[in-house]
This record gives sequence, structure tokens and C-alpha cells, in this order.
Amino acid sequence: MTNREYPFVLGTAGHIDHGKTAIVRALSGVDCDRLMEEKKRGMTIELGFAPLDLPSGNTISIIDVPGHEKFIRQMVAGAAGIDAVMLVIAADDGVMPQTREHLEILTLLGIQNGIAVINKIDLVDEEMLELAKDEIYSLTAGTFLEGKPLMPVSALTGKGIPELMSEIDEMVLSAKQRERNGAFFMPVDRAFHISGFGTVLTGTAMKGSVSEGDDVQIMPSGLASKVRSLQVHGENVEAAYAGQRIAINISGTSLDKVKRGDALTAADCYLASDCIDVLVTVLSSFSEPVEHWQRLRLHVGTTDTIARISLLDRERILPGESAPAQLLPEEEITLSHDAHFILRTYSPLRTIAGGRVLLPAGERPKSKKAKTSLTEFLNKITESKNEKDSLAALLDYKGILKGKEALLLLGTDKSRLDGIVSSLEAKGRLATIKTGEMIYISSEKLSFLKAVLGSELKKFHGEHPERKGMEIEEVSKCIMSGDVRFVKELLRIFLRDQWLVLEGDRYRLFEFEPFDEAKFFSEVSKLKELLTAAGYSMPSVEEARSSLGISEKAMTRIITYMRERKDLSIVGEGYLFFSAIEEDLRKKLAEIDGEITLAGVRDITNSSRKYILPLLEYFDSKGVTRRVGDKRLLLKRKD
Repeated sequence: MTNREYPFVLGTAGHIDHGKTAIVRALSGVDCDRLMEEKKRGMTIELGFAPLDLPSGNTISIIDVPGHEKFIRQMVAGAAGIDAVMLVIAADDGVMPQTREHLEILTLLGIQNGIAVINKIDLVDEEMLELAKDEIYSLTAGTFLEGKPLMPVSALTGKGIPELMSEIDEMVLSAKQRERNGAFFMPVDRAFHISGFGTVLTGTAMKGSVSEGDDVQIMPSGLASKVRSLQVHGENVEAAYAGQRIAINISGTSLDKVKRGDALTAADCYLASDCIDVLVTVLSSFSEPVEHWQRLRLHVGTTDTIARISLLDRERILPGESAPAQLLPEEEITLSHDAHFILRTYSPLRTIAGGRVLLPAGERPKSKKAKTSLTEFLNKITESKNEKDSLAALLDYKGILKGKEALLLLGTDKSRLDGIVSSLEAKGRLATIKTGEMIYISSEKLSFLKAVLGSELKKFHGEHPERKGMEIEEVSKCIMSGDVRFVKELLRIFLRDQWLVLEGDRYRLFEFEPFDEAKFFSEVSKLKELLTAAGYSMPSVEEARSSLGISEKAMTRIITYMRERKDLSIVGEGYLFFSAIEEDLRKKLAEIDGEITLAGVRDITNSSRKYILPLLEYFDSKGVTRRVGDKRLLLKRKD
């Protein structure tokens, strides 16, 4: 029977010398110590990994982590890719401090499936074995291993190994298969060069899938590359998936540009960031709280770096407590959404806390209000059960979210995002706007913008009843958006709801009613009569208002109305220039035989320099005349 490569990774954990490597060898026939010494040639999977052929015909990956420090680094590195753990305890030693720490770390990393294995049963009698079992039951009580199988074996004699193999097979078959959705993400745990092939990267795929010919990026540097070929457990494959150990031969990238801690990702799907939104849990076994701004060692993916922890709603997290926070690594890193991490004291090295990534690229809050809003959002997204809940929470927090930003922050793919958006839109949770890109608006933000614009339009109609409504630029200013295309599409939504009306190029409220037209147009007529009588001795705005005996607001309305109709212009220092007088001056200038001078125009209009100079400058600005020295030329009329 040919075994099928199955996307499932089983990791080992436990105290040094309790027989983890021996059990892996007894199960798989592979000596991981030998692999580490020989550094097998070719596109091998990372040292310590081996294929495990199960009775069902499936082949899974098994990782053996022999040492304490290596356990921390490698278990965190493969956390998102590990589906279950095999916790090994020696019957003659029993539970050791390292055993407890490993179980705590596994819990922090979100591992939820596994088997407890009691090894070296050939070294103890029945009574001793029963005591060891009781100790293990006590250890696993209240953890993800509570109620899981406890398998007694002897890696040396082989006793219990077939039963353990069957139990692993049953666990694999009953476990929910890892989803393959999302953009491809693989933390790089090893990079090497093969002559004739080029650069090879290995790791456990955390999300998505990858195929030959795919465009990829090395993050956080953003270096672009392409997949040349793939291997899973030494076998060439055309595609590989989340949950598999993969060796990837990439093109166009030299070895010196890749390092452990980098991630190989689908192109343009992930961000480099120095601010990460997280949920942190402090171990109950740790005697001290984690303090705000404490400097810690951060283990996430294959990254091992130093970071500050910024607490948002408290000064410290007590042992056993959880809280939203931000991690600020000293160098940019790239993470996938929902990745798990471990925090250790900087010196001496001790595991004290861990948690999961809520948003792989956050922003530092700039005010107390922003910090409160961020805290509420992170608490909400912590309880999200799926991507739909996460998007809804993210949208409620940001209000307006670009499609590209949603893809980057949630680490999902476009087709899946489109499905989630359609579902939320059908439920009235959001609205979509298409400009050059897709933009999502939460229903709450939409209601807010509607209320703002409605209020501003009501005020506008009260102050300018003579105008049909606001121009698009005025609407943009009201809702504080400089993107006119976005505003136009937003207004389409409001027009569809019929509380807003578009008349010509002006937007108004549906219930807007005209003002007292009779009075308004009576005042317009009076101003026209005043300006006609004044002729070229143009009154100022204030002089005209006083003469007519009307308010400043009424005067502003009349002037705005007349200017929109091109019946009136304002020249010089606020003089009112009536269109009929303007046309008369055009004719007079056309009748001048010879040069046009200020004195000549003053004489033919029976006016004064006070008025004629601003009028001629006004005509210059409109292109009616052109000044040449102290004289002017009449230009050919365009209208």
C-alpha cells in the first residue's frame, strides 16, 4: 500500500533523557540524532523531523525536540503547524520541572490535542508504574491533555509501541483536518544552498497552500521570488498545504538574503510591523507580574527577538491573568493572524507568559480615548470565533477599511474575504464602496456619517435657503474626506435611501422646503435697482446693505444667488459690480478709438479713479483687457 502524505504534525515534549528520541525511532524507524549529525544531503526537511507511516495508510510528520532550549525555539517555530503533541514522561523519574514547563508552553501556544506517553516501563514494577500514572493524571488535570489517552511503553523493548501507533492513527483520523484557506505563510527555520538548484527554504506551512511557479515574498524584507520546486519528506510535489513540512526551492534569491526568523509568504499578502496587537496570558506558576513596558524576549514563528510590552488598560498583568496588549519588537517582523507566541524574561531566560496575535500590524494609540477604543476592540476580537466575527470587530473599530488592508490584517484570501463581506452586507453590518479599490464601511460609521451630513445640510439650508444645496466639495469638507470619488459613491448610498436628493450638481435634504421667495426676490430687485442707479459709482457690500436695510445674512444670500446667476461680481475692496453695468463698460471700451487709459475710461463713464482702477484690473483678470505699461488693449471677446 502506498501511503498518502497527510497534513498533520505531531510534536514531542518532555524532560531531557525521558526517551523522546527513542520513541520517535521506535515509531518511525528514523534516528533523529543520526539526522542531526549527518545533515542529510539534498532538500531535506528540518533536522529533527521525520515521516511517520500510520496503519491507515497516511503519512504524517513527527518532530523530535531533544533539548530544553531547542524545545522552546522549535516548538514555538512550529506552533501554528503542530496539530498534536506527545508528552513523554519516564516511569522511573516521573514528572519533572521541565515536564511542567513544557506543558505550560504547549498550553500557551494553543495546542489542544495530544497523548501522554509514559516511557521506560521496563525499568519499574507495577506499583511504581501506577504511582507514575497518578502523578501524570494530576499534572494534566485542567489542561488540554485531561481525559486524553495515557500510553505506557518501552521504547527499548518495543512494548506498547504498536498500541501507541494505533492511538496516534485514531487521533489523526478523528482530528479536524487543518483548513487550507488563507494566503500562504511559512516561517523559515532553515535556509541552505544546493549546487545547481539554488536557495532552499524549509519550514512548516501555517496557512494556505503553495504551488510550483507561485510568486512569493521573503518577509519582512519584502524580497520578491518565485517557487521553482517543492518537496514534502523528500518527495517532489506540485503543491503543498498548511500542516505540511515543506522544502521550497526558490529562484532569484541568494542565501545571504534569507535568515531564520524570516517568513516565506504569498506575494503582497503580509506586512512587516514593529507593533503587534496581542492577547497575553501570564503563567500562574510565575511568581511575579508582567509590568508595562517590560523588556522581554519574544519567540514567535521562527523569530527570536527582543520586544517591549505595552499594556493598554493596566500597569501589570498578574500571574494567571490575561490582558490585551501591544508588543513592540526592536526590529520589524512579519506574523500571521492568530499566531501564538512565548514571552521569556530577558535575563535570566525563563518562560513567563505567552498568547496569540490578534492583529499582526497594529498602531500605537495617540490618546486616552484611542487607547480605550483599542482595548475594547481587542477584547472583542479575542472572543471572535471565526473570520466573519474578526472582520466585523475590525470594521466596527476602524469604521472604514480598505479591502487590501482587510486582507493583510486578517491573513485571508480574496475569495474568502468576498464571501464574508457579502454575508455581513446582507445582514446590514456593512456597506461596500468601489472607487479604484474596494472600501468597506461599518453600519455604525455609515450612520455616523449620515448624521453628520444631515446635521450640516440642515444648518446649510437654514443659512442658505436660496441655494439648491451643497456642491460635492462642500459635502467632502463636512465629512472630512479629501477623496471625492469615495464621497460620490458614499452619497449614492444615501441617495438610494431617499433622505438625500441630488438636483443638478447640488445635494439637499429630501424634506428641504424653499424659503420666502417673494421677500427674497423683492430684495434682489431692490439691489438691482440700487446698483443700476449707482452706475459706475459702485457701492460696497456694507453700503448696499445699509441702504436696503437688510441683515448681513440676507445680504450674503442675495449676493450668493446673484453671483451664481452671473448677475453680480465683487471687485476691488468689496464693490458690487452689476452685470448690466459690466456690459455697458464693455461697449464703451469697444467704442474707444485709440489707446485705453485710466483717465480716458474715467471721462467716458463720468466716474472716478476710485472705481475705474479696480474695474480695469477686474477686466484684466477676466481677459477682457491686457495692460501694457500705463495703457490697455481690448482683447477679442470670447463669449
